[in-house]
Amino acid sequence: MFSILIVDDEAEIRDGLASLDWQSIDYEIAGVGAHGLEALALMEERPADVILTDIRMPFMDGIQLLEAVKEKYPYVKVIILSGYDDFEYAKKALRLGATDYLLKPTIIEDLFAIFKELHQKMINEKQVEYRQATLERKERLLSRMLRMKFLKELLAGMVSPEDIEQAAAEAEFILSQESAYQVSILSLDRMRNGLSGVSKKELRLIVYSLNNMLSELWEARDLGYHYVDPETARCYFIGRDIDSQTEMLKVKKQLSACMGLWQSTFTISIGVSVTNIEQLHVSCRSAELAHASSGEGNRLCMGTYVEVNSRTEILEPLKQELPTTKGTHYMIEEAKKYIRQNYSINVTLKKVAEHVHVTPNYLSALFKETGENFIQYMTTLRIEQAKTLLKDPRNKIYEIVEMVGYSDPAYFSATFKKYVGKTPLEYRLSMEP
Repeated sequence: MFSILIVDDEAEIRDGLASLDWQSIDYEIAGVGAHGLEALALMEERPADVILTDIRMPFMDGIQLLEAVKEKYPYVKVIILSGYDDFEYAKKALRLGATDYLLKPTIIEDLFAIFKELHQKMINEKQVEYRQATLERKERLLSRMLRMKFLKELLAGMVSPEDIEQAAAEAEFILSQESAYQVSILSLDRMRNGLSGVSKKELRLIVYSLNNMLSELWEARDLGYHYVDPETARCYFIGRDIDSQTEMLKVKKQLSACMGLWQSTFTISIGVSVTNIEQLHVSCRSAELAHASSGEGNRLCMGTYVEVNSRTEILEPLKQELPTTKGTHYMIEEAKKYIRQNYSINVTLKKVAEHVHVTPNYLSALFKETGENFIQYMTTLRIEQAKTLLKDPRNKIYEIVEMVGYSDPAYFSATFKKYVGKTPLEYRLSMEP
């Protein structure tokens, strides 16, 4: 089912359009707006597949809205509603990429005919996009697996000198024989020596979020490469021609903002510097030994040179029992906490995802695992707060609309009735003694 956002400055028209039986042609209403600016705000909150918009509106007209949507949401379809006097505007809209246009007054059969045709077109496009995305995802997955395999074997000294160049090329690892390399290790203290009390789901979440953040904090800044062990969440950094101590302190400072999320402090160790990529495992082993002998609690320790027999000493973290810690979905809890603190303003999935350092799609998937999606959670929170505010007669209903994060009183009223079974006014009256 595809979603529609209806935009028209005339309440009678937009409410009339929203009340049509869209479900009969496999659409649902994502929201209604009175002008372009409101439509863009609603798109941030709940992106729609199709925008049905008037041309002449205050603040931001349909042409300006079309230009903004095509720049920010290039795959969203826009259908223009225009009067006879606006025909030149309609032609301009088509040149700018509008899917179609309709003349007012609109005949429902003509409107539904356009949307049925558009529905099949979007299904075909989705299938093409899905096939392309599947191929790209498989390619990225293969590339990532080759990179992880190469880095793990390189750190363990398991790649022979004659094979390094070929393996590096397959893993898209840029080699330099004239660089200084240094391995650093970072681990969460609550799980650095074992995984007691950490569920498989939580471990996957931690590994994913660490990989996500370190890609930005390390590779994106061209400092070298990193590898997160999927079984221990231990992070290995390969620094190239950098001051590892300074850079690792920066990483630690960035990650410390998430200590509450992971419920853990960090320990970092830095191995000796080597001038040959073939000796990288020596740097790694010295970092491992320094790590194993260090205490816990946001410590940074330096390794010393050690003799390592190449391709025989595999990285094996010390196995010790760790006190049991209850596995909790910290990321979702942190996301919900952020929503509870900010629901009265324009909270979007993107903003919440940025707050917990993951992609919007991943956070959306995590919400669904809890039994409700992002929109459902936030809507329920807003409606419950509205119910509380409605009990106080001093709060005007139009004020409550803004207090709980809505911009359109009509949309708020419809949403409230959907969840509560009564309009806000009916609910208030039912509360009176």
